[in-house]
Amino acid sequence: MARWAAVSLAALALAGVVSAQGLQKPRFFPPRLKTAGFVPELPPLPSPNVTGGGEVMIEALVDRRGAVLRPSIVRATPPYTQLVLDAIARWQFDPARDIDYKGLEMTVDVPVTILALYRPPILMNAPTVGEPPRDWSKPSGDAPYPIATTMPNYPPNARDGGVVLFELSLDETGAVQNTRGIGQASGFESASREALAGFRFKGGLYRARPVPSIVYVIFGFRPPVGLPVFTPEPPKVEPYKPEPPSPDLFKPKPNPDPYKPGYKPTP
Repeated sequence: MARWAAVSLAALALAGVVSAQGLQKPRFFPPRLKTAGFVPELPPLPSPNVTGGGEVMIEALVDRRGAVLRPSIVRATPPYTQLVLDAIARWQFDPARDIDYKGLEMTVDVPVTILALYRPPILMNAPTVGEPPRDWSKPSGDAPYPIATTMPNYPPNARDGGVVLFELSLDETGAVQNTRGIGQASGFESASREALAGFRFKGGLYRARPVPSIVYVIFGFRPPVGLPVFTPEPPKVEPYKPEPPSPDLFKPKPNPDPYKPGYKPTP
């Protein structure tokens, strides 16, 4: 009897081990912007009469179909806010996926963070006129949040403006694991990546647990006002340099032949 009891306990323990091995660690995949076959619409640069730069931060819910819903403005600078809202309204995502410990997968609604930084139309990073960014609402706490940002420098070799978009993949702690450029404007990638190296984030949450997340960062480079245009200088002309003397100037004039018939000496 005791032997049968021991065998039963051993079988139960083995079943518990097998059951535990069958369980998986929960996994989470954040929403990701669709880029296959097309470039997502980017917000344009503002009109030249806008004097200052701007910063816009938006939390938008990505639903189970991958559509962008209920964008919440966390930080805003007119008129940049509307430019960003109009662009992201047309974005399409692969929705977030949550896989539980049993291996069951489902698509879920998850907020995503979009951050836009627009340079003022000056060559160096310095205070300028214009409306400063203003906080409109508190972040939700579920979407990743930037705790440190850096405005990119205007590339010295650039002669125009452009808008670039980057996708930053974060781990559970908010550390940047990967940076991917999307729809880059020529000449601004290097300056953008240098600025992104100074970004720091608070990680995202799903059902109160830390999960990987993705942040989308837009950089707008406005061409500096009064940027000099370098053109090759024409060859210098010396206006006061005297012209070379004529070769006939010092040529002796022919004397008349006194012995020629009809010659009359001058009295």
